[in-house]
Amino acid sequence: MFRVEETEGEPLPENEYAVWIKELPLIEVAESWNVHVDTTSYHSGGPLGYYRYGSASQAIVLSTENESTWLHELTHAADHRVGGLKEAKWHKETVAELVAAVLAQCLGLEYESDLGGAYAYIESYAPREGIPAIRACINVLNRVCACVNLILDEAERVQSLPPLSAA
Repeated sequence: MFRVEETEGEPLPENEYAVWIKELPLIEVAESWNVHVDTTSYHSGGPLGYYRYGSASQAIVLSTENESTWLHELTHAADHRVGGLKEAKWHKETVAELVAAVLAQCLGLEYESDLGGAYAYIESYAPREGIPAIRACINVLNRVCACVNLILDEAERVQSLPPLSAA
């Protein structure tokens, strides 16, 4: 196995998903945070996307062209910045799903916000912890607001930066 950079020959054709990734809403936020965004094939029963982080790098990997999934994973990156992702799984997933729905609504992506699907997703986690879905949502509101603010503030900051010179 060799890295592409270690080979010779004609450049490989651009991955068709690469074009889609470049057009994701708020992609500039991930780029400004040095979060690599990539795609993978979907495997039955596997996640539609995930956020991976370590001491040296962060990445969001998507196996679907779904803006709600993208916003959910971007939220995990924001939540990592806000609180280090140290909470219980139900907490992290509730935050990510709520923020994704809020961001989609803010961006005018009403269909993609999938409010019923977001509720069902939260309901799949919270009751396992003995928490009704509504209570779980209320319990994470401060974190939801912090993540929404962080993402939208960063998007505004990045868009207001002057273009980089070619020099």
